[in-house]
Amino acid sequence: MANERGRHAARPDAVAKLGGNPGYPSDRLRPGQLHGAILGSAHPHARIVSIDVQAALALPGVHAVVTAADIPGVARYGLRVVDRPVLCDDKVRCVGDPVAAVAAETLALAEQAAALIRVVYAPLPLVDDMAAALQAGAAAVHESGNLLHATAHRRGDADAARLACTQVIEAEYQSPRQMHAYLETEGGVVEPDGAGGWVVHFGCHNPERDRQVIAAMLALPPEQVRVVGTPVGGSYGGKDELTIQPIAALLAWKAGRAVRLQLRRPQSVDLGVKRHGMRIRMRTGCDAQGRLRLHEVDILADTGAYATHGPEVLDAAQEHAVGPYRYDAVAIEGRLAYTNNGIAGAFRGFGAVQVQFALEQQMDRLAQAVGMDAAAFRRINLEAADGPGPLGQVVVPFNGPSLALAAVARHPLWQGPRQWTDGRWRRGIGLALVHRSDGFGRGGPNGTRLVIALAPDGAVELRTGFTELGQNLIGSLRSLAVRCLACGEDDVRPVLGDSGLAPDSGPVAASRATTLVWQALTTRGAAWQERLCALAAGVLGTRAGTLRAGAGGLWNAGELCLSYAALAQALGDARPQMLIELHGEETPSEIDAAHFVFGACAALAQVAVDTWTGGVRVERLVIAAALGPVVSPMGLLGQMEGGALIGQGMATTEVLAMQGGRYLARNLDGYLIPTLADAPQMEVITIEDLPEGDVVGPRGAGEIGVNIAVPVIANAVGVALGMHVRALPVTADAVLDFLEQSE
Repeated sequence: MANERGRHAARPDAVAKLGGNPGYPSDRLRPGQLHGAILGSAHPHARIVSIDVQAALALPGVHAVVTAADIPGVARYGLRVVDRPVLCDDKVRCVGDPVAAVAAETLALAEQAAALIRVVYAPLPLVDDMAAALQAGAAAVHESGNLLHATAHRRGDADAARLACTQVIEAEYQSPRQMHAYLETEGGVVEPDGAGGWVVHFGCHNPERDRQVIAAMLALPPEQVRVVGTPVGGSYGGKDELTIQPIAALLAWKAGRAVRLQLRRPQSVDLGVKRHGMRIRMRTGCDAQGRLRLHEVDILADTGAYATHGPEVLDAAQEHAVGPYRYDAVAIEGRLAYTNNGIAGAFRGFGAVQVQFALEQQMDRLAQAVGMDAAAFRRINLEAADGPGPLGQVVVPFNGPSLALAAVARHPLWQGPRQWTDGRWRRGIGLALVHRSDGFGRGGPNGTRLVIALAPDGAVELRTGFTELGQNLIGSLRSLAVRCLACGEDDVRPVLGDSGLAPDSGPVAASRATTLVWQALTTRGAAWQERLCALAAGVLGTRAGTLRAGAGGLWNAGELCLSYAALAQALGDARPQMLIELHGEETPSEIDAAHFVFGACAALAQVAVDTWTGGVRVERLVIAAALGPVVSPMGLLGQMEGGALIGQGMATTEVLAMQGGRYLARNLDGYLIPTLADAPQMEVITIEDLPEGDVVGPRGAGEIGVNIAVPVIANAVGVALGMHVRALPVTADAVLDFLEQSE
């Protein structure tokens, strides 16, 4: 159990964080920095007629004013779809869309100058409904039209499966926008490096990707841009994509000075990405024995003004819409629409959590319809451990769903009463099961690169482009180095997220970092030790076979005979370093975006519903995480518990409503997230067993805590009230309406 094994293990960055000096990008205060401010659109959809910056330029203390016309290189960026302008040139597509920016001596002056910029707009028709956006005649958000991405997957004989069903559940589910609500809003500093280049200190997931975009925008060779992306004051996926980094770099380049740019919370709400709102229709059927036969799904998602990670989110929704279950026939269709509703992008749970909420409601309702226990119904419908993946693709054999389900099914909480009334409170115990893809799908950047090096001071450096987002990557790297390189924790110095010091490791996203570092060090760790022993033997004039690597240096017959520092000093510029490249496993199946590796979680939730107010209180969560070997108990526990609270917010309180293309809440006083006072009693059960011959190692814990918490809490509410939960969050109004109707 991770909560026992890791309870007292201090994180390496704990002292810095508790002392208020962890080195977040927004804390990088230096004399002589200019302050940046952005002028965002006040319209959700409008054509730009003209921009006049003369009044802003004339203000004393203003050093730079930039518009799209000032960009010397590539003016747009994106992932699979390059559609987002650094600064808008032809039109704006959402409230807050950046049109111009200013760098001045003070923040107040920069904001004053930005307010003096005169932009003439010609309003365009508002596109604020994702279904209407895809109808003929709808105003186009982009010239290509409003359908950004579509998916389809079919297998099996649907007609035969339909005839075999004795129970069919058909329902429509709504999942809302959700805000990341990180403490540190988007921000950082861009500084001259003294040699004609620029150093970018911003919170991000992939420094190399940021470097390429910024260098292309400034028409500079990539080596003249260095991105330092650690640590981050909260991301949860929201800082996986570039937002204002290019604007800060453009201001610094234009002014020839260091510029710090930080969004205020209302700006962050307007411009930052959100979880995709989705409408999910499901028709699921089983036979009289409870065997799943038919599963039909229709997904409609709102990506907002720009693509960002939207296509990948829809791909993930399609892939997870079937869960870890087996059916005779499956049909899934998905569509992703452009609208003027802000910008949607990466968020923990990443497209899967929305459909998992719907699917697990379907499973509960079918189990009830055939008179089966919810756990038993799921158990008889599990796909085999060596069976195909959810889209029929070849996947790594994995029995995690079965092990996780068994762990919660035998838990005392599941063995007791499932529903009871205590005065005004109705309580229920819910169960849910999910699996979650690890890494990127077929065709994604699934490989990585990292370097092991002996530094001049004798530290064993692990250099990787992965960034520390709060997931305890530093602790995980140290733990893996001890295990695989045979050194001590104090010998290890992780070098993270710096494009000038570390290789391009790809994004720290999709729960991939720990798994890839594990694979790199377990496959090459012995070779590193052999190399150190050989070099030390040359220094000592002895045989390499008599030495072994250990804590502090090289050992012989139980005695430390050469420290790492002494070895580094003796070798000088001949100090060793080893580049490890992993090319990444992909599913052999010819299915676009399909994944090769999955982890699994099952959970129980106990909720109490107040029949007077309609409020929902989550009292207990029991999560069984089948993710393989635990690298960092403290890191895993933090990821699971933190993710569960984000899921609790999505299930019970968080909805970012819009009206006329504008968010109705632009600060945390109007957008309610769970606090520690709302946190339930949590128990995390870790299942480290893996099938014999597994080649993957630990699965990531970065997202699956969110994925399991949402459906299990919704299911628990359903049990407590006998209510079919069709929309998230479960609001007090929805509860009271149900109670009134049921009475």
